[in-house]
Amino acid sequence: MGHQEAPGDGSGSIQLVLVDEHPLIRAGVRTMLENEWGIEVIADVDSIDAALAYCSSGRPDVVLMDLDLPAPGLLQGVQRLRRECADCAVVILAHRDDDDDLYRAVVAGANGHVVDDAQPSELALTIRRAASGDEPIGQSLAERPSVSQRVLEAYRKLAIYGPPLRREEEVPLTARQLTILRYAAEGMTNRQIARVMGYSEHTIKGEMSAILAELCLKHRTEAVVHAVRRGWISLPEPMVGEHLN
Repeated sequence: MGHQEAPGDGSGSIQLVLVDEHPLIRAGVRTMLENEWGIEVIADVDSIDAALAYCSSGRPDVVLMDLDLPAPGLLQGVQRLRRECADCAVVILAHRDDDDDLYRAVVAGANGHVVDDAQPSELALTIRRAASGDEPIGQSLAERPSVSQRVLEAYRKLAIYGPPLRREEEVPLTARQLTILRYAAEGMTNRQIARVMGYSEHTIKGEMSAILAELCLKHRTEAVVHAVRRGWISLPEPMVGEHLN
């Protein structure tokens, strides 16, 4: 299978900004990525402020950032990137392969999540997928049911989503499917959704399968996260305004 053309400048390469406070780590990651096809590290910086200053002029395709950056920190950092560089994908580089780190990355709004002991090819693949508009973090989420539950709980209680990750010209789901996702975001089972909407449980299961097929996802939690982060559905108003610790 041949390579797809990467987004970026006229060369077709993915333009990437690397953010990590440790110079040695930045040097190592930069060297690693320089050996990967179609990825160009156009800047490596030590803070979100420095990355934002570069993004205002450089317009990178991807920002690869350390999970444990100092102030303003992960959540505030990603939200600022969303506001000031809306078309840029964010990939998080974590130091541990654990549920807490994945949870933080998902709730912050990252497109991808890679542990720093991953193979270079895995990191490069995640960057390419994120740059193309995919959300490879969804696969990690689907493989960790305990994290999926925590994410739903956080979304129900905190409603921290930021602006939509991508501007979609049209929503690829029907009004009924969006209603099903709204109820799923509230933690309802298929049986409960069927009762509220006046359909059979079989119908709701079929619609959920259709939603996952349309969005190319495998888990209902992924579908909820996908829809909320794009602004297709929202949570109850009383939930808005709280903060993530």
